[in-house]
Amino acid sequence: MAIVRERQVLPPHDAAQEIHAMPHLLTVFATLSRSLRRVKPVALAAGVLAPALLLPMGCSVAASGGVSSAAQKAQAGSSTGVIPSSFFGMVVKAPAAQPGVATGARRLWDSGVTWAALEPARGSFAWATLDAEVAAAQQAGAEITLCLGMTPQWASSRPVMPSAYGVGATAMPASLADWDTYVGAVATRYSGRIRAYEVWNAPETPAYWSGAPAQMGENMSVLAAHAAAAVHSADSAALVVSPALSPTGLAAFLMAGGGTSVDVVGSTLASTSGSGPEDAAATIQALRSVMAGTSVDGSPLWNDQGAWVLPQGGLSSQVQAAYVARALILNAAYGVQRMHWYAWDDSNAGDLALTGASHQPTESAAAFASAESWLVGAQMNGCAATASGVWTCQLVRAGRTEWVLWSVNGSVASSSLGASTSTDLEGNITNIAGGNVTVEASPMLLQ
Repeated sequence: MAIVRERQVLPPHDAAQEIHAMPHLLTVFATLSRSLRRVKPVALAAGVLAPALLLPMGCSVAASGGVSSAAQKAQAGSSTGVIPSSFFGMVVKAPAAQPGVATGARRLWDSGVTWAALEPARGSFAWATLDAEVAAAQQAGAEITLCLGMTPQWASSRPVMPSAYGVGATAMPASLADWDTYVGAVATRYSGRIRAYEVWNAPETPAYWSGAPAQMGENMSVLAAHAAAAVHSADSAALVVSPALSPTGLAAFLMAGGGTSVDVVGSTLASTSGSGPEDAAATIQALRSVMAGTSVDGSPLWNDQGAWVLPQGGLSSQVQAAYVARALILNAAYGVQRMHWYAWDDSNAGDLALTGASHQPTESAAAFASAESWLVGAQMNGCAATASGVWTCQLVRAGRTEWVLWSVNGSVASSSLGASTSTDLEGNITNIAGGNVTVEASPMLLQ
């Protein structure tokens, strides 16, 4: 999954490379604007196969229920390749802290490294926190992505607008020259150390962006073009990541020419309350549809803020752990090349937590580590769901086929697919006898 892409940085507002894709984007944008936000999460009901959630990539599934002809028509793609450790990313909010699980990537956000924190006055930079953050990530061997943005009050076009990130922080800078100076200073100081720069955090959310929604795509396109020029001038090997956008937001960004400035497409695949990990499939497919035929067609897709909002009443710790593992597995299966989990030390009430009040790892953290041990170094050949609600994902490691199974419909008997052992998320290994296994919500690895 090494990211290799020829880069061409265009000046601001130059959308020439998107003109050929405009009819496609207009069609996609109109369709998404009318319908995407009204689509209910796709779920597997008993006895019903949801083609939108199928990922058979050369995956011959012999699990209970079989794969219907409708599902076969939904098959697309090929092997995602060997999964690297950099797929497993993390946000750590405590400055310079280390997560309790191994991760190959680190996204710097919500840890005191916004533009407003780094440049409290024009031309005066405070580097200590970001220096410590970068050093900690490097010590852990993690590739670093810095999320740019959160305008200082002195540079803001709306200097009296309140926000959780500081007065004026969610507004466009009044002068793009100030943005250029900030991005250039960061990229110069951390050249060769920060691998990627993300252009703003979730600008479709008012808490992070206070500009007019109709202008978001154009505004982000301009910021991306200026950021790309500043970053690549200081560090030609660094990557520029688009803002984390929904399919509708991405369509607007690309229509404004933003795709010509970015190397990676960012997305926010955080769940809404009551949805399951499998529901992200429809969003990923919609993002791919928007990307098709544009300058970002074939570009890496990152999940820059994987997270979970728990439904009212919460979920048991076992179900939360199962969701973490399933989310990681499915993101890898759909070809997402990096998933930054938010966050190791997230203390927001109602969020799925990897750590407890005293920052001790939860069952969900153990599930993260188990999924990582199952996936890193393996080739993902895709996943498929059966009519009985069993999901089956095929892995190939060192020439040996392995399988990951789970159920969205309670306990279901399924074929063991010729495996001799099963391993659960807690690392317990069980010998298989009789050719069948009982599949439940928590994934199991068959070997």
